[in-house]
Amino acid sequence: MTLLARIKEQILPVTLAAVILAVGYYTFSKMPPRGSPWDIAEWILMLVTFCILFSLFPAVAIIYGWRTGNRTGAFLVGVLALPLVFIFGFILLRPGNRVFLPLSSTLPFIAVLTTACGLAGYCAAQRTKNYLAVSIILTGMWLITWMSGFN
Repeated sequence: MTLLARIKEQILPVTLAAVILAVGYYTFSKMPPRGSPWDIAEWILMLVTFCILFSLFPAVAIIYGWRTGNRTGAFLVGVLALPLVFIFGFILLRPGNRVFLPLSSTLPFIAVLTTACGLAGYCAAQRTKNYLAVSIILTGMWLITWMSGFN
């Protein structure tokens, strides 16, 4: 087996590990854990839970794209998921919640996130390991962008 073939076999695990390290590094540099060992363990558990819950948006597009191979459908699933949640949140929580106000900075933020989700689904619909690695990278970028939006 040639070196190039071995590298291609390992592209998904290496990409996944790199994305996890990048998200972890970004999070630790933005808000490092403080306190007792118990507080740090709680912080790490919160970080893992946060990443799993919020990576569901691009993960749905990736899974749909990988399973069906439908490029257009995967792109639409990725592009429509977050704006629909945003719109329903705006309608349901509008009276008391100022998070969903359509500010001039909120709409471009949502547009960047939805584009990343759509592209992740589109790449996964290609059904190759290289494109799946690109989808994983887009998901990592999505998580970092999502976390950068918090104050």
